[in-house]
Amino acid sequence: MTNLTDLSLHIDPACPWAWLTSRWLVEVEKVRPIRVTTRLFVLAQINQDKDPDERHLRFHRASETAMRVMVAARRAGGDAALARVYTELGEAHHEHGEPLDDDAVLRRALVAAGLDPALVDTAAADPSTNEEMLAEHRAIAARGAFGVPTLVLGDAPPTFGPCVDARITGEAAGELWDRVSWLLTAEHFYELKRERTQRPGIGRYQAGAGATA
Repeated sequence: MTNLTDLSLHIDPACPWAWLTSRWLVEVEKVRPIRVTTRLFVLAQINQDKDPDERHLRFHRASETAMRVMVAARRAGGDAALARVYTELGEAHHEHGEPLDDDAVLRRALVAAGLDPALVDTAAADPSTNEEMLAEHRAIAARGAFGVPTLVLGDAPPTFGPCVDARITGEAAGELWDRVSWLLTAEHFYELKRERTQRPGIGRYQAGAGATA
């Protein structure tokens, strides 16, 4: 039996770049021996001192609503349940432009993930879902994370990225992982960045909707 490498992926469900990184890692799991656990990161906490406009405030509020539902999903079905709900919400929001905080969208995501749609109400009524979301964010931020997507491999420090602008599948996904995984644990590696030249290659951007992250 092949031992699996455990990787944590920290996301905010409103971020399109984190969404594409998560889809890349789903493909990597098919061709490399890794196991990805999806964790939460609250961009609203990072941006709270930046005096965001009303559009960005709505963006953050919607994301926090979704994350509280994801917390409730994890309590009901573990890490795998949270990941399934994230997948369903990502397809609805990023690929089809549906709002993250719409009750109907949230309920459909829960049902598609095999969970009770009443978790939407549970998440809203239980303040501990917000506390758990924030505690998870603060724990990884205290280790140096500052944005999403963030990857953590073993005991290595959190690493921002990689950001990809399209869905990467098959062996191409595995080959990118081969190179990224080495950097994640390289002792003296600090930063590597390239200029962003286009929007993320997902449905709502290709359809002409404006970017929010």
